[in-house]
Amino acid sequence: MMSAHDTRIAGGPDSGAAALPEAWRDHCAAMLRARGWLAGQPERFREQILRMIVPMHAPRSMPVFSVDGPAGGIYGIVSGGIGIEGSGPYNVPRLGHILRAGSWFGHGPAMSGRDHRVQNMRAMEDSELVYVPLAPLRALLETDAQAARCVGTIADGGNILGTRVISDLLIPSVPHRIAAVLLRVTGAEEGIEPHHPEGFIISQSDLGEMANVSRSNVNRVLGDFARAGWITKHYNRLRIRDTAALQGFAASQV
Repeated sequence: MMSAHDTRIAGGPDSGAAALPEAWRDHCAAMLRARGWLAGQPERFREQILRMIVPMHAPRSMPVFSVDGPAGGIYGIVSGGIGIEGSGPYNVPRLGHILRAGSWFGHGPAMSGRDHRVQNMRAMEDSELVYVPLAPLRALLETDAQAARCVGTIADGGNILGTRVISDLLIPSVPHRIAAVLLRVTGAEEGIEPHHPEGFIISQSDLGEMANVSRSNVNRVLGDFARAGWITKHYNRLRIRDTAALQGFAASQV
């Protein structure tokens, strides 16, 4: 399987340097037809996108792309998790969210014509992705108004996610804030399940960064959640066991 690192060695994702067996392409396509952004798009557009996909493997910690890196196409997540790192004029890049299966990202260059990336995206654990190269994607958008509208809805989803991130960070209670962030970054509210029996890879440091709390606070709160039976935790792994209970707790601060 092609990795994100392989694509850079070969001259960038748009080089189309590697192909995978049709069986794996079919597996990716089936999952993306059923979950997330692409599942909600018109069938004609959905199949146009799926004909262009290049399946990829992104090992844990591998950058998918970085700020000021070259422009490229869009990515869809089949499994695993891709972290979004953002920064502003008064901050260094920090982890803000983890996208899960069914999410798509990287639409900026295709929609705006921008020649570089404006975010850091990295694999938080071994992740399976699909990539739609920029050149054929731009050609489609330039000739098909419906396709342009469909890709534009990725940005709409980003706005909704940004509002959710802000809302979570404004929760004054640390335990309730951690609960809200944990529900969001695991995809538990969408019914997403980790492939590993012990859960997704989420370190206490990463969770603390996303919730803007200290690691010691994260450790204490996760211990409380585990004793309540809402989660199980192992070294750098977390699994939500009772989504409804955790949602009820997060909402109880309102």
